[in-house]
Amino acid sequence: MRIALVTQEEPFYLPPALDALCAARGSEVVALIILPAFDERLSATAKRLFGFYGPWDFARLMGRYMWAMIANRLNRLAVVTRPYSAKDVAHRHGIGVYQPARINAPAFVDLLRNEIRPDLLASIAASQIFRKRVLSVPPLGCINLHSAPLPRYQGMMPNFWTLVHGEKEAAVTVHYMVEELDAGDIILQRPVPIYPADSLHDLMVRSKAVGVKALLEAINQIEAGTVQAWPMDRAQASRYSFPTREDARRLRAQGHRLL
Repeated sequence: MRIALVTQEEPFYLPPALDALCAARGSEVVALIILPAFDERLSATAKRLFGFYGPWDFARLMGRYMWAMIANRLNRLAVVTRPYSAKDVAHRHGIGVYQPARINAPAFVDLLRNEIRPDLLASIAASQIFRKRVLSVPPLGCINLHSAPLPRYQGMMPNFWTLVHGEKEAAVTVHYMVEELDAGDIILQRPVPIYPADSLHDLMVRSKAVGVKALLEAINQIEAGTVQAWPMDRAQASRYSFPTREDARRLRAQGHRLL
């Protein structure tokens, strides 16, 4: 099976997940497609994160970010830490990197169809909605990992909304992709425990670890032809956007930290 992974550059949660996927499927991962983070400029992302985290936690986040950038440079010379970028993951596993500004652009779709030639596209935090011209390329379809019990908590930052709403348990969902965000048939769901002392960071790390196992299980089912997908119940759907600083205050008031 030829697998293409679609993601974005983010140093904290995605590189370990991508590394585990590439290690598990070996030479079957033939491409790592990296889309712009949040589908916006870096300055806009920084402004968005500052608004959410506030000055103190944003400063802490920037400290972690600076370490990630240093570690990423060191890893170019010799592997000394876990990967901190999608590009580093690709380098470690000998995988081709593609960075289209728009995954649905006709020129990139032609490259996808004629050069990459994936049997399966797997999205982990892809920042753009796939249109029909992309969805129709891989014969085994396009799948997405979402850190929530879909159809509940569609949209952005599902771990945050799960935590702020006081859920006793989170979940990850692997589903087929359609031209609507987080709306395709569900392949499988797996629970993710939430502990009283969890920070948002803790839950995001745990969700990615469970999500990797779920995504590998889904790929195995697709390969074996044993998928028994079911449609989402749209009556149960809920959708959320990126949380605000006021939302972050609500979470802190409940005794949870962001970092």
